[in-house]
Amino acid sequence: MIFLDNASTTKIKNEIISEIEKSCQLFFNPSAVYSKSLETKKHVLNAKEQICNALGVTYNDNLIITGSATEANNLAIIGSARKKDAQYIFSQGEHPSVYNCALELKNRGYNVVFAKLKQNGEVDVDDLSKLLENDTCFVSIMHVSNETGAINDIYRIVKLVKSKQKDAIIHCDGVQAFGKFGINVANLGVDMYTISAHKFGGPKGIGALYVKDIKKLKPIIFGGGQEFGLRSGTENVQYILAFGKLCENLNIQENYKKVDEMRKYIIDFFSNKNDVTINSTLNGSPYITSISFEGVRGETLVHMLEEDEIYVGTGSACSSKKGALNRTLEAMGKTKVQNEGAIRISLSSENSLDEIKFACEKIYEKFLILKEKLR
Repeated sequence: MIFLDNASTTKIKNEIISEIEKSCQLFFNPSAVYSKSLETKKHVLNAKEQICNALGVTYNDNLIITGSATEANNLAIIGSARKKDAQYIFSQGEHPSVYNCALELKNRGYNVVFAKLKQNGEVDVDDLSKLLENDTCFVSIMHVSNETGAINDIYRIVKLVKSKQKDAIIHCDGVQAFGKFGINVANLGVDMYTISAHKFGGPKGIGALYVKDIKKLKPIIFGGGQEFGLRSGTENVQYILAFGKLCENLNIQENYKKVDEMRKYIIDFFSNKNDVTINSTLNGSPYITSISFEGVRGETLVHMLEEDEIYVGTGSACSSKKGALNRTLEAMGKTKVQNEGAIRISLSSENSLDEIKFACEKIYEKFLILKEKLR
């Protein structure tokens, strides 16, 4: 099997499975007051420190554990919503967990606007700058596109926002960046940053939200008051500890170099093929490459590749509009034909160059077969 849909999820690392199994002995509720629970709470706090270290900051009640990145994004957005007259700015290319949350705000009567994308998939900073001429209280721009791998210059964007709207809260969905790039949220200057474990070798069902000032958030889940009253619910000790272990053992530079070599091969292979358009650029994340095969449907090509146990994606696995055109590619100005024929190849350090060479040959072979059938 060759798994090339790592932007949707990744295989759990063996050492993380071992960490989960070992930590099952810590079954005590961290919110209880007896010694075993207090010991468990110390392990949870240690994991939070490990996660914050990977984010480039010191843990100081500034990390909220959630059940997913989707929940973290919802907490950041809905939990910050107060003023209805001021603008809430999002990009057109946001992940569905941000984009659909923005639409929900709009349905509730909030002033929601969307910044355009450039043809390379990055946020159009000039358009964002124009939007910032109006009173703005919240801005959410993703770090790395889950569709194309386009990287937004968050540092530059934060500087721009603060220069025009100094009190605006800035949130960044960092799910496709964290664990793959060296991240320092303090240097980026963001107020909130979303991360997830299962995108780089951890378990599903665990995410987190870095928050510079938790006083600016209000809860969207109510209960026993865990996570500073912002995310009630008994802590998932095993997965929190696994997340911490994952962050402690990052090997970013070596993994990046390996994945970048594979990405370059993919782009070189498909660059001169007829009726093939590469939607990603070499300036983007090497972990994600979007390619359009004109004249066929990407979904059909995905299913044909399953015959050879090659698994690629058509885009975000979280999209609720199955069969609809890819919103991000539309915003980039791609044609309907290019949109319909798009697939996403997303890598991990678990992949090998030999796998990529074999997969590229098979993808192009299946494309030609499918195109011939449709003539």
